[in-house]
Amino acid sequence: MKPISPPKSLMELTADRIRDAIIDGEFELGSKVSEQSLADTLGISRSPVREALALLQIEGLIRVLPKRGSFIFMPDAKAVKDLCEHRAILESACVEMAIARNHDALIKGLQHGSDMMQRAIDRDAATDYSAGDLHFHRAIIDASDNASIAKIYTRTIGPLLALRTHLFTTMTAHLDRSMGEHAALLEACTCKDVPRAQTILTEHILHLHEAYDAAQEQAQIQVQPKLSVVK
Repeated sequence: MKPISPPKSLMELTADRIRDAIIDGEFELGSKVSEQSLADTLGISRSPVREALALLQIEGLIRVLPKRGSFIFMPDAKAVKDLCEHRAILESACVEMAIARNHDALIKGLQHGSDMMQRAIDRDAATDYSAGDLHFHRAIIDASDNASIAKIYTRTIGPLLALRTHLFTTMTAHLDRSMGEHAALLEACTCKDVPRAQTILTEHILHLHEAYDAAQEQAQIQVQPKLSVVK
């Protein structure tokens, strides 16, 4: 018989809801969040909210500043690069295991995620594209059949997934390239070409770092004051 998994605590359920909301782009990066507002929205007391925010701070999704409150994370370039490298290592390892252990389930999950992304592009729905992208990459983790990696992935990759959603919704021009890379990865996995799949996957993930740098440069250009010309 399989052991009975203990039910999640209210704190864990609260953390799951807040984590999903951050990753789905319901909060602006760097914005302040109110314990009371979250408690009212979720229909619970402030205590589990406070504990959930403490957990999400460990995961890097929340910053709790003394006497100022709790804020959604705002990454710098170094943090984004570190997160991309971390994700690339995990997913590259998982795609090899997934191809070897659960090839049919992997392809089915990748295809479903690809279909979700294509429908989102057809509707010009960047947020829905992000959801399809998450399903696509999660299929790699799930098909690897490694519970330890899956747990680490969930608990450490949140900031990068939230950043990805932010960039998808503000830089929709990159969706076509992203879709092409997903299609190439699906083909490599279908052919069980592990080295090619790992190369495509790593380059695809690191492109997020490039997109973030480009967005930061563009933001700096936009806020620079215009110099008046002295005649």
